[in-house]
Amino acid sequence: MTTEQPRQLPLDGVRVLAQAIVWAGPFGSMILADLGAEVIEVESIHHISPTRGSYRHMPPQLMDGPAGAIYLDRDGSEGFWDRNSGFNFAKRGHKSVTVDLASDEGRELFFGLVREADVFVENNAADVVDNLGISWETLSEINPRLIMVRFPGFGISGPYEHFKGFGATMESVIGHTMLRGYRDSDPSQTPAIYHGDPNAGAHVATAVQIALIARERTGEGQLIEMSQAEAVIHHTSYDLIDYQMNQRTHAHWGNRHPSMAPYGVFRCAGDDRWLALAVPSDEVFASLCEAMGQPELATDERFADTAARYGHQDELEPLVEAWTSQHGDDDLMHQLQAAGVPAAVVAHQAEMFDDPHLLARGFFIEVEHPVAGVRRHPGPMAKFERMPLTPVRGPAPTLGQHNEEVLLGILGISRERYDELERDQVIGTVYTEDAGA
Repeated sequence: MTTEQPRQLPLDGVRVLAQAIVWAGPFGSMILADLGAEVIEVESIHHISPTRGSYRHMPPQLMDGPAGAIYLDRDGSEGFWDRNSGFNFAKRGHKSVTVDLASDEGRELFFGLVREADVFVENNAADVVDNLGISWETLSEINPRLIMVRFPGFGISGPYEHFKGFGATMESVIGHTMLRGYRDSDPSQTPAIYHGDPNAGAHVATAVQIALIARERTGEGQLIEMSQAEAVIHHTSYDLIDYQMNQRTHAHWGNRHPSMAPYGVFRCAGDDRWLALAVPSDEVFASLCEAMGQPELATDERFADTAARYGHQDELEPLVEAWTSQHGDDDLMHQLQAAGVPAAVVAHQAEMFDDPHLLARGFFIEVEHPVAGVRRHPGPMAKFERMPLTPVRGPAPTLGQHNEEVLLGILGISRERYDELERDQVIGTVYTEDAGA
């Protein structure tokens, strides 16, 4: 008789220290935590993590505006940093330890954690680790098996090394902003979507796992360096190669495609209801025309093949929208998909939680947070046959929640020493009054 072995997560037993901030860093450490790594978020009570907030006391005018929407009930009272939706999502399954790296005592505690860690991930500005005395040269001497990941906005070398980077600035400097937006609009009308952040985080999670495999072979750790901007420039690679091969530059595409037509988003019946539609071939266009009750459009010389349709999009799109605007988006999605036409509703955020497909696949996972309560989180990025069915092992931590577990347990410091560190504000569970991001 065989006994089924307990399912384990792939990164069980891997300990990761993280100063993973804003969205890029947290998305990467979240993937590692979802895969089973013990991720310890290294914070400070003297500096608010930019993933938790921007100010020690949130101004009411900000809490009443768009910025306040990320906090539970727009509550800016003490402890608001534990009610941040972005932190609570991306830091799920993490532990929080607060050590003041600007102090000798805090730095020594951190060095002790480095000795016990497999990975250290950080995406601060390029000069931060040097200023704090926790450079790769220093940490690799303490632990030669350590894998350290550094991924500021523009990397740790080159003319832009010390430039500050956020999603909008990185999208701009790598040429992405010039490609997105409404046709015939200038870049001031192009909203930032910050997709370079989670893209960088996913790259980092992959790089960490590759380095762990390499360490199994060599016994040595290594430095991984990445530029968030360079990681996302691959998303414009078609346009870069097109320019080199054909000397062709592209402007804003709007919702159109470089080769398909019709392609885009079309208004449907109802308030703010839309359908996304893609027609990749003449056969699919014929099926669309049948569904529209206008089969003759498929043989109209303006639309008879891809090249013709592409050249007459200004005439074709109003015909399609005249039909879609008379029907419900959900009905059209199912009707067209049944006919072999790629189509999908443009879902509002609130509707995602009732999407029958996501519900049937068990995509959302309930996580209970001690402050924010029970919330449904997007599930892991992939399902593994031999992994536990619910890999998210816990909520995001409150500030300094795991100080005792980490410092008394992992480092083995005495209770007397722990109390002394609290009195000296080297560690703590509440930000100091002068804390700033």
